[in-house]
Amino acid sequence: MFEGTRPGALRCCVLAFVGAALLGLLAAAGAAAEPTSVTVRVEGLSETKLPPTPVALGTAPVVKDGNASHACGGGTALAALELATGGNWNGPWNSKFNQYEIFSIEGETHEFEPSSKANYFWSFWLDEKESEVGACEAQLQPGDRLLFFPSCFGEACPSPAPLPLGVQAPASAGVGEAVQVTVSRFTPAGVASNVAGATVAGGGASATTDALGHATLSFASAGETLLRVSAPGSVRTETTVCVHAGNDGTCGTQAPALAAPPPAVHAAAPPPPYKGPYAVIAQVTSVRDQHVYAPAGAPRVLSGTVSAHVAVTSVSISLRRRHAGRCSVYNAVRERFVRARCGRSEFFAVARGASFSYLLPGKLGPGAYVLEVHANDAAGNQVTAAFGKSRIRFYVR
Repeated sequence: MFEGTRPGALRCCVLAFVGAALLGLLAAAGAAAEPTSVTVRVEGLSETKLPPTPVALGTAPVVKDGNASHACGGGTALAALELATGGNWNGPWNSKFNQYEIFSIEGETHEFEPSSKANYFWSFWLDEKESEVGACEAQLQPGDRLLFFPSCFGEACPSPAPLPLGVQAPASAGVGEAVQVTVSRFTPAGVASNVAGATVAGGGASATTDALGHATLSFASAGETLLRVSAPGSVRTETTVCVHAGNDGTCGTQAPALAAPPPAVHAAAPPPPYKGPYAVIAQVTSVRDQHVYAPAGAPRVLSGTVSAHVAVTSVSISLRRRHAGRCSVYNAVRERFVRARCGRSEFFAVARGASFSYLLPGKLGPGAYVLEVHANDAAGNQVTAAFGKSRIRFYVR
């Protein structure tokens, strides 16, 4: 079964495909200087397989089976899925329709079998509407939002069919501030209606939407807060809210300027400022040392504080993983783990102040992890590694 189409709704022909391909090539040539940035999300039957993941499309085609004649353009939805999942999807090439069928994504498989009474297949939606073409045909524009989720065909399928949820929430909020979110549900044509009885949970808070689809929450601590949204007969969704503690310099706020010291009362030149050594102490607050997390509860926010006698000028973190005898390290540019020599760290900058917070693009898989924090102050002092504080060991099983 093709993604983004219901049985009997596939309306394409060879001439239409050729025309779309030519238009795609012309569009790619005109936009070669600036990559197309889109967001990809994958929802499975019982869990989120891929949270909203931004990718920048290039021009390289996707050839999944190694046959150069079986290629989907670099500006298509299938290319976005390839980049967002790191190639963790599969399906055969269908010569009749000149595109790939999608059977599995991120380890969850749904192969359409016409004889089944409850037959699941991967559905593809674009910008909150069911796509009328397959992922190999859909040419993307900057800012497009892609959603893949299992749909069902057959007499034993859930009725009515689950439809995707959407959520509106402020980008930032203060600690303890009342935050209103609105939950809606989309039809295949993209028509939205507010949803009553939806659950919105995150940051230690939870609420249920009223008859107008509104819910109000407040958060007890600062940091990037992930809100998960679910409702009966619906495809779940999520969003993030940046929570700040007053004007603390995070979430777009500006910390108050320090008061200028009083002028010297003597004519003698002041002594040169003392440059240390001073202790620079980092403390991870979002992950517990030596803790074993279940996959569903594995931390996605890596946050903490840095204490110093003078201004903290830079904070960097590194996240290493060991699983099944293999080692990898998180690469912030590629936003995923890459193979690495065991014990090797790869630090990337996350802040230039006394607090830091970094939201991982996806859930952590099974393995043993080491999170390390490096920081410098204005006098050139550095964090001294300390287990349980700036170096945290934890596990996901």
